[in-house]
Amino acid sequence: MDTGTEAMPGVAPNPFDEDTPMDRPSPEGGNPFLEEIVEGKRESMGSDSKRRGTLEKITGLSPFWKGGMSLLGVRGTPEKRRGRRKSEDVSLLSLGRKKESSGGEEEGGGPGGGTKRLSFLWLGGGGNSGGIRSHRESLVEVVPENNEVFQENEKIQEPLSVLEILHLIQQRDLRSADQHITELEAECDGGTSPDVNLKSPGRQAKDVTLLYEALMKEMWAVVDESLNNKGKHQKLDEVIGVIQQEEARQGPLGNKDMRRHWVEAVGRSVEKRLKGNLEGKMGSLSSQADRVKRTAVEDLKMVKNHLVCSYPKDFEVFRIYLSAYHKGIAEWLNGAAKRNLENNEIYFILDWNSNVYSRDVLSRPEISLLINPLELGPLLLCDVRTMLEEQCVSAVQLRVTQKLDEELKGEQERWKLEAKNEEAQSNFSGRVIQIMKSHVDRAPGISEGFGVMMSCACLGCFTEFLQSFQKGVEKFHAEQDGLVDTTDSYISKVTSIVNCCPPFREFAARMAQLDADLGSEPLQKAEGSLDRIVALGTRGICDLVLQELKPYSRKLLGRRWLTSTDACDRMVSTLAERAPALRKMIQGPYQVAVSELHRRVLLELVRPLLQGKMACTSSKNRKKVSAKLKEEARQLGQIFTRMDSPQPSLDLAIPRLAEILTLEDTAAIQLEVGMLVTDFPDFRKRHLSALLDVRGLWDPDSRQEILGVLHDLECTEMPSRGAKGFFSDVPITRDTHCINVSFLRASQVGRRALSRLSRRDRSTQRRVVGSEGAVDDTQL
Repeated sequence: MDTGTEAMPGVAPNPFDEDTPMDRPSPEGGNPFLEEIVEGKRESMGSDSKRRGTLEKITGLSPFWKGGMSLLGVRGTPEKRRGRRKSEDVSLLSLGRKKESSGGEEEGGGPGGGTKRLSFLWLGGGGNSGGIRSHRESLVEVVPENNEVFQENEKIQEPLSVLEILHLIQQRDLRSADQHITELEAECDGGTSPDVNLKSPGRQAKDVTLLYEALMKEMWAVVDESLNNKGKHQKLDEVIGVIQQEEARQGPLGNKDMRRHWVEAVGRSVEKRLKGNLEGKMGSLSSQADRVKRTAVEDLKMVKNHLVCSYPKDFEVFRIYLSAYHKGIAEWLNGAAKRNLENNEIYFILDWNSNVYSRDVLSRPEISLLINPLELGPLLLCDVRTMLEEQCVSAVQLRVTQKLDEELKGEQERWKLEAKNEEAQSNFSGRVIQIMKSHVDRAPGISEGFGVMMSCACLGCFTEFLQSFQKGVEKFHAEQDGLVDTTDSYISKVTSIVNCCPPFREFAARMAQLDADLGSEPLQKAEGSLDRIVALGTRGICDLVLQELKPYSRKLLGRRWLTSTDACDRMVSTLAERAPALRKMIQGPYQVAVSELHRRVLLELVRPLLQGKMACTSSKNRKKVSAKLKEEARQLGQIFTRMDSPQPSLDLAIPRLAEILTLEDTAAIQLEVGMLVTDFPDFRKRHLSALLDVRGLWDPDSRQEILGVLHDLECTEMPSRGAKGFFSDVPITRDTHCINVSFLRASQVGRRALSRLSRRDRSTQRRVVGSEGAVDDTQL
């Protein structure tokens, strides 16, 4: 017989196999062997109970009972309904301890105490067989009683204690925990049956608050983990379920605003994520921006691929995460803008705010379809951006002014050196423009307003530089008058100077066009300085070339001029030799220089003619002079045509003068004079009168008719095809034969000066004074 077998309920057991219940005393005078067996069984059952309790402690489960079944599935005796354990249990659980019950396992509260054990033999009532029968009867009564209690516990579900709810939270059974917290909160507010007696309502309300804090702490931990998981978080549905449960609650207990707390939790998670990629990592501002950009792009792609499908659509999860990243990046960028920055770092922040963030983050093809940049707005605050722009413009002005002064001083030092033609051509204009070009090109790409500010600032600096440059050029030309320098070296230096003007002019116009109102005045000053520099260079080169032509030009219209071609030939050859050096000029200054040289060379031929260096009173002589003038004008015109002179109309002046010399008909002369005045509006009466004197036209009526036509043309506004300022540079100094003489003035002067001289001397003096008073052509 096996004495360790327990009796099964509902079966008629062998009375010898039955155990005496442990809660009944042993009969006096019983069999001592039976008592030892019973004691051995008690010890064995007690040790099994301890092992079960230890297992529950190891697995972290408290010995709570539900429906007669422990959490490990061991049936126990039903207990009376207890109240919820309070917040001190929460503190005990946090310390890793369990609140001990008052009775302990000896009273049947543990797993081993709830099972009624039957002893091998129960001798009662003097040891007769009535005890056995009464035991069997009691056994029949005990087992059904146990089943009834179990069924009753199944019907009545006890509310969880604070400790048990906290355990659910720690196990992240968040929806269930939220339901039990809601029930506990309802008890605090009297929402349950009035039979429930709250011994400490203040304590229970505090428990509800602590449980909600623990619940939300665990929820937001799940939200934080979901961002780092790179996949769907298993407990994310619990968080969503709690938010939906709270939003579905009705009455004053609902609306815990869980959605707002969730949005804040997302923001904290994103902020933590961004700071984790920046804190403790050294590097430049650009390297930090690269890490921020990479983190934002990777996380937003993860949100799109995993979290968007995990949340309901009404959560708008991608928009919430995008706003959080935008806010976090904006805080980082505004914080970086308040540091002590270099000029390049200011440019970097402004460019990152306007271009890089939109191009490299918001416009990524993986996420761009879900983003509306207009809803996000700029990263930098308006006042911060304005402060950075002004700080950058001020720093650029100081830096540009300093560098331009250094370049100008270096260029002036090079002017003083004797250099070859190739060495004299420096890249001065390129270096000067490059100082400002990087700022002028970069600023408009950031914003239009910033581009206007930067261009106006650089244009102001450039205008001041050009004024200093003009003064330096004037000083250079003034110093060259007293120095012995080779012609080639001088032309090379002047060419290098004037070649800077076209790119300077173009760059100034480019800066001014961004704002016509603000840039018009500085542009006019800049162009005035450049015009002056080109004029100085052109005049210097022309003076030098004409100095070389002077030995030949003085022979024009001389005694041997009609029979010799040496003077014109030498002039043409000298101009041909200087043409290659002039070709090194840029197109703009070159045309100005050639045009001025063309004008001044022709004046060398026209000036002696109008000043009466040669008189040709006979018709034969006039024809020879006219033919010679036309031939030499043709040769000079050809050389300047090969030099691409922009004023070919200058070549018409000498042929028209030659025609006026040879024509005999007054009407024809009038027509030719009209054409000459049309081409050269600065042709005046004194020039025409001097030409008539050269050809020997003394008839007063004919002269008056011809001069009258010129007077009529002067009073009429006629279009000019030629260049102004040609005949105005021809002064008339020779005496002109006049008909009307101021005898009154002559007599007065004679009486005052020659009162004591003889009659012959007085008459001679009157003739001299009369000839001097005939200079003014208005007397004609």
